[in-house]
Amino acid sequence: MRWDIGIDLGTQSVRVAELKNGPVMSAPATLAFREGNRAPICAGDIAERLEGRACEGVSVVHPLRDGVLENNLYAASLLQWLFKRSEAVSGRRRFGAMITCAPFARPVQKEALLTAAIDAGAAEAVLVRSDAAAAVGAGLDLNGPEAKLLVDVGAGKMTCTLFTFGRVAAFGYLPYGLNRIDDRVRRILRSDYGYRVGKAASEEIVHTLGSALPDKAPRDVIMHATGISMRERMPVNFDVETKPVLDACEDVVAELARLCCTVADSAPEELSADLNDAGAVLTGGGAALTELDRRLGQALGIPCRAADAPETCAIRGLWRIMEDPKAYTEMLQGQQSKQVW
Repeated sequence: MRWDIGIDLGTQSVRVAELKNGPVMSAPATLAFREGNRAPICAGDIAERLEGRACEGVSVVHPLRDGVLENNLYAASLLQWLFKRSEAVSGRRRFGAMITCAPFARPVQKEALLTAAIDAGAAEAVLVRSDAAAAVGAGLDLNGPEAKLLVDVGAGKMTCTLFTFGRVAAFGYLPYGLNRIDDRVRRILRSDYGYRVGKAASEEIVHTLGSALPDKAPRDVIMHATGISMRERMPVNFDVETKPVLDACEDVVAELARLCCTVADSAPEELSADLNDAGAVLTGGGAALTELDRRLGQALGIPCRAADAPETCAIRGLWRIMEDPKAYTEMLQGQQSKQVW
């Protein structure tokens, strides 16, 4: 089967690659529905702007939560919207779709995602491990004998995988991503300081003040933010200090460091020795967190680096897998075809 379109479907964003043109599109994995209607009123960037601003009767939703499928109807609507926007498959009766999927997704979730792709218009759909696609996009040779340790840090999930000979030698995951830091920042500002901020504001605060090495982060930095004062019930400008943001980062980063150490310790001795030379590679949008590579390198005792453009590694790797799917058959997680009567 020829795979004409590849989709890296994430918790926060979705990216599309075409077989002939490579990566062509990136958009928020967001849909907006009007109450009582099954068809979305908008998707992508426009729907994301409605988040936190939607009027009564309009809901803003995401098909995935914590890295796995939450609603197959939302997924089918988002995939259909992507298929219509893709020049490679728009208007075609038969085409194949390759979609990334979290390695820890349950069989029923994988089946629902495949069904959603078929319902959206694909003649055949196949799932690929998201960590394998990210590793290929980061330039790692998965089919080689040397061990490769990949840490995929996303908005909704975090995984650590050890690859060798095209197979998974050790694997671990956390069913949440760096979105948890944003949630904790909002909760701390609300409970300890009396301010309510939106999702976009919390992301900007974490991006500006967050760090994976709190001991070396500057403590005298203050960021100006806008939110709602719970005491005055009015929009106000206030200052955010570094300490609450670093505290929110530390819990999540410490869990990720323990996960990576557990995966490295469970690897066979010969593969563990390879890691001293190869080190670990960070992918995913969360790899941009300040000093995360140094923190994980110190925990593992091996070199650790962030891949080039880590947020796009999965879609670039998915495109390479589309070009030569036979070389990565061990990384496929399921396949489904449209039934023709």
